[in-house]
Order: sequence, then structure tokens, then C-alpha cells
Amino acid sequence: MNLFKNIEKKWIQDIQVGEQLDDFFRIVEINKKLKRDGAPFLTLVLMDKTGRMPGKVWDNVEKYIPLLQEGEIYRVTGLVSEYKGQKEIRVDRLNTPPNGSVINPEDYTEEAAFDTDSLFDKMTSLVKSHLSEPHLIQLVDLFASEYKNSFQNHYGAQKIHHAYLGGLLEHTHSIIRLAIQIAEHYNLDKNVLVTGALFHDVGKMFEFTSVPAVGTTLEGGLLGHLIIGYNLFTRLTNSIPGFPVELAVMVQHLIISHHGEKEFGSPEIPKTREAYALHIIDLLDSKMKIFEQIIDGADKNQLFSDYIPVLERRIYIPNGE
Repeated sequence: MNLFKNIEKKWIQDIQVGEQLDDFFRIVEINKKLKRDGAPFLTLVLMDKTGRMPGKVWDNVEKYIPLLQEGEIYRVTGLVSEYKGQKEIRVDRLNTPPNGSVINPEDYTEEAAFDTDSLFDKMTSLVKSHLSEPHLIQLVDLFASEYKNSFQNHYGAQKIHHAYLGGLLEHTHSIIRLAIQIAEHYNLDKNVLVTGALFHDVGKMFEFTSVPAVGTTLEGGLLGHLIIGYNLFTRLTNSIPGFPVELAVMVQHLIISHHGEKEFGSPEIPKTREAYALHIIDLLDSKMKIFEQIIDGADKNQLFSDYIPVLERRIYIPNGE
């Protein structure tokens, strides 16, 4: 007899601190860490269509390690507590769903927090309205026709910033809006900068997967998204008759140099004003998103966050008043 078959699903967004949880969740992230005494423990990220929640496994770790796989759905039992202002489950048991369990995969598939279809169309329309070169306008239409669905539904990063469905689109749209203003303020080549902003991270569509869990692809691990994006851009421009070679090279330079330094993965450093501007804009947008995510998830009773390695500092936490 399956005791769990007809249990009503408890959504992550409705879970409260103090609840004893016993339900199905997709585990999208698994990390093995060590306690101070050297014993292992696991940190998990649980997901359903309403959101995510962290969890920790303190006991029987070696038993669970060979049984767990990122992206799979498990029955999770444990107590919901609060840690640094966030809900977290202390996991007592993990099991694969019992035979006969009624599981709808769509209940464990991430949903975007905004209308990605509408934002993609808004973004490409904005780009085309600021381009004067007809080959570039044709390029944007070609890109949209081939990659709209993949692009608008991809993560912006694997973990650090914009790491959610639609994150790549949200980040790119933000970069484009900033690029338009920067180009006008500093009298930069808007055709080059805005096109570079659109294409700077397109390689992320193939650098890593996000469904059912985030993971690096072979192409991503060996080439990285800058080279993948360069190749994608080049293929598209080569398919457009008469695409100006010098214009293509100028935009290609933005794609491969936007990380700013070779030590951060750029094959070349920015050598044009437009390339340097894109690097700074990209850096600014990613760091602002990190600030936002930390503040949103912080305990508002804290004056400052814990040390954030990627920012190399603790940051001030506004109390919301």
C-alpha cells in the first residue's frame, strides 16, 4: 500500500518555519562539504515550480552520496528551520519516489518570474530601433528566428548571478539599455556597442544546461561561452550576403574581450572604446544583481552580510524601513 499516493503537494512558497516536511522535490544542486571535525555533510537545493529552498543532510551522508543525482525528484523528509533569515530544511531521509506515486513533472519544472516571450520581443525591438546598419538589423531578425526560445529560457549564469530561468534574457536586456545610454553619452559607435551587448553572452546557451539541473557541457567546458558566442555570431554573419567584414570584426572583438582580462577568460583584452564600455557595463550589471540577491535573501536584522567571496567584502543590509 502506498501511503503517499494521495498526499496533497506542499509547495515551497507555502512552507513555513517549524513544519515537519514530507514531500517530493527536485534536487537541482548537491554539494559535499566537511564539518569542523572533518565529517562530511551535504548541502542541497530543492526546487518545485514555485521556487527553491536550501537543505542540509547531516547524517548518513555516505549512504546518500551514491544514490543522489542532480535533476532527479526525491521524497524529502525533515524539519524546516531558519538559517540567516532563510527557510532551510534539515533533511532526515531521502528516498526515490515509491511505486505508484502520482508525480507531474511540470510541478517540478522551473517557471520564469516574468513573461520571457514579451521581454525578448521588447529587447530585439529596442535593439533594432537603435541600429542604422541594415545588415545588423537583418542579423537581429535572423538571431531571433533561430534562437528566441533557447535564449529567453536560459539561465544567465550557473550560480553567481542571474542563475534562474530567463536570467540570460534579463541580464542582456539590462546590458542593452545601459549600452544605449553609454553610447549616446560618450559618442560611441552605437551599431557596434548595442550589437555587442546583444551577442556578448549568447554562448551561454551552449556552455551549460539548466534543465533538469545546471551542468557544464563538453563544448562549454573546453571552449567557454566567449568562443562559443564568437562562433555563433560568425556563422550568422557569414549567412548574410555582403555583411561588412570590418563591422563583423569590431563586434567579434566585443564578444571575446568582454571579461576584460585574459586571467578572467577573455582571449583578448578590450582594445576599443566600445569593447571597454561593454566590459564595464557587464561587470556593473552582474555585481548589482549579486548585491540585489544577497540583500533580498538576507536577515533584515543583520546590519551587514557575511563575507561575500565574489564581491570580496561584507555588504550593508538595508532594514527595509
